[in-house]
Formats: sequence, C-alpha cells, structure tokens
Amino acid sequence: MLNDAAPDAFAVGRVLSIELIDNGRTLGVCLEKADGTKAVLLLSQAVASDLHRQMAALLNSAD
Repeated sequence: MLNDAAPDAFAVGRVLSIELIDNGRTLGVCLEKADGTKAVLLLSQAVASDLHRQMAALLNSAD
C-alpha cells in the first residue's frame, strides 16, 4: 500500500561519504541502500547536531 504521507524508509548497507557543503552550513551524507542504489541526506548544522545528540543519548542509555 502506497501512501504519499508515509515517510521514506529504507535499509542502509553502508555510508559511502560524509561532506560539509554549502560553505559548511550543510552536512551531506551519501548512503548505499541495501538494494545497491544510493541515497543522499542533506542536513542543516542544527539538524545534524540534534541527530548526533539523540543518537549519543540512545547509545549511552543502551550501556
């Protein structure tokens, strides 16, 4: 069932590269999806920082 309001979800096989772009204002993450295709995430510094904070908190709570 396809739903335009559903979030994009895919399994990631590996991280191909991470770069700062747009004069350092944006973090670009190139991923290889499990099916071999590529996906790119573009994150502002604020979003990248929030993602880092949330991931660190989750990993720390798993200990």
